[in-house]
Amino acid sequence: MDSAAMGELVMAGFQKLGFIQYAGIEGVEFAPGRNVVSIAPKPEHLNHNGDLHAAVLFGLAETAAMGAAVSGIVDLMGETFIVARDGRIEYLARAKGDSGPFLATSEIQPDALAGIRAQIADRVDIELIVPVTITDGTGKAVATSAFTAVLRPRRA
Repeated sequence: MDSAAMGELVMAGFQKLGFIQYAGIEGVEFAPGRNVVSIAPKPEHLNHNGDLHAAVLFGLAETAAMGAAVSGIVDLMGETFIVARDGRIEYLARAKGDSGPFLATSEIQPDALAGIRAQIADRVDIELIVPVTITDGTGKAVATSAFTAVLRPRRA
């Protein structure tokens, strides 16, 4: 199965989650080590200043990060428990609602992906820091974030 088909499967799974449905988060690109998701703001996503609400930006970033965390191990997900342990975000500029759509891009280096696959094969617990950058429709960075993805062997 190619990366595009895997990406469609992963995003189809994400689309079943209530928050992602509410937020209208869409998959843009999915490849081993890379996940890009987007949101086109609706009025219910905006704060009192007309900016994308901070919680929505955080959710967009977390979705990108966890997608990147699974991007190189889709074939191993049946034997791997994956969850976000923590996350942080730094807001760099206003995320004006009318300057969307917003893109969240997360990337993991190929050597890190190879190490993750080896650790999964060895049934080793993994904690991986996954970075994300969020840009507005002009390409301007509005936030950066990082999440700790925890990958553990599924218990029998």
